[in-house]
Amino acid sequence: MRRALTIALKLAFSLGVVWAVFLLKANVWFRVYPVVMTLIPLSAFALSLRGTPLVERVARKMGKELDDSAVRYCRCVTKLWVGVLSLNLVVATATVFAPYDVWIAWNGCLSYCMTGAVLLGEWLYRKGRTRG
Repeated sequence: MRRALTIALKLAFSLGVVWAVFLLKANVWFRVYPVVMTLIPLSAFALSLRGTPLVERVARKMGKELDDSAVRYCRCVTKLWVGVLSLNLVVATATVFAPYDVWIAWNGCLSYCMTGAVLLGEWLYRKGRTRG
């Protein structure tokens, strides 16, 4: 019940942002797309922290045996993604009202660079962690 309420509130917020943008600036509704697309994985990662974290689920589906340390690490990585996606959500929302070149720079390039850097950094950290 509470999970459904959380999802409904996030959906209502997303629709409210879309409606506000539509009212404030006609023909820029497409600028809200990155905001909505960020809310989807953010919700999945954040809600999974109430139970089995999403990263742990993925690791287990890959056939990995996880000890207590690995389970804690999966929870930390899930929290990392909640933070990264939250940052992206805030910046993407801010760019909705920014000049078009700022919007395109963040949503068309910089957010992907940030995501790639986090993916690469976590992978390198994990490889070093499991090697030692």
